[in-house]
Amino acid sequence: GTKSCNKRLKKQTNIMGIGDIVTEKKKQVDEWLKNQSVPVEIAAISAGSAVQGGVLGFVLGTVNKNLAEQAATNPAMANQPAMSGAMSGPPHVLAVNLAVFTAVQGGLTCWIKKMNKFSEIETGMLAMFGAGAALSVSSSLSGQKAAFGGQDAAIPEGPMQIAQEAVKSGVLFSLLNGAFMKIGQSFSGKNEKTDVFYSHAVGMLTALGLEKYEKNFKRGLLTDDCLLLLNDNALQEVRIPPGPRLKILNYVAGMRVAQQQQQQAMSLAVKP
Repeated sequence: GTKSCNKRLKKQTNIMGIGDIVTEKKKQVDEWLKNQSVPVEIAAISAGSAVQGGVLGFVLGTVNKNLAEQAATNPAMANQPAMSGAMSGPPHVLAVNLAVFTAVQGGLTCWIKKMNKFSEIETGMLAMFGAGAALSVSSSLSGQKAAFGGQDAAIPEGPMQIAQEAVKSGVLFSLLNGAFMKIGQSFSGKNEKTDVFYSHAVGMLTALGLEKYEKNFKRGLLTDDCLLLLNDNALQEVRIPPGPRLKILNYVAGMRVAQQQQQQAMSLAVKP
């Protein structure tokens, strides 16, 4: 009746309030990170990612443990293959493995983005290579089988085997991540090379030999209609170094002069 509706409404309101608090806290953390040095920002992101991965790993490990206990007492589940590799093991082991995985992925992603040299897909693939390799090393050191070796896989022994499995896992994670991101872009219709809102900006950067800063323009939403408004502060905000900034500003100054000359010529042409 009315009481139950009021209770549900109150519960929903409390949940929304918690969501608002979390959102506000995230904004505060993001603002704090912007004012920190790059090493501090990477360390903070890695630590936060590790906590999330550790919690997820512990929960997943607990679920795996419960399923294993059920299989031991239920004949119908006895023939089902048990999980193996990096995503198996007791809760504390899986918590460590996923903490390492997410920490390396988060930290590498942040660091690679700061370099401003790679596309979104390349950044994801590089970060996933490091994360997959780190996950493989962590699982090997805890005495688990190879991450993707299946039931018959052996436990890597010695530095050479551990390194080989780390490289194989890193490559596989990287390729899978790149494939998924590419598929996601095709379904979303996203195509960085043919974005009509940045065609003039891309043309300018190409003419100046600064194509690698295209993603900086897109990250800062510096569309074609912003070109004549560009100044040094705007380019600094999107993390473009001093040399390229000078080239871009000189190009933009030439665009402004050309536009003024065109306007003067038009005004003279319409005079009686």
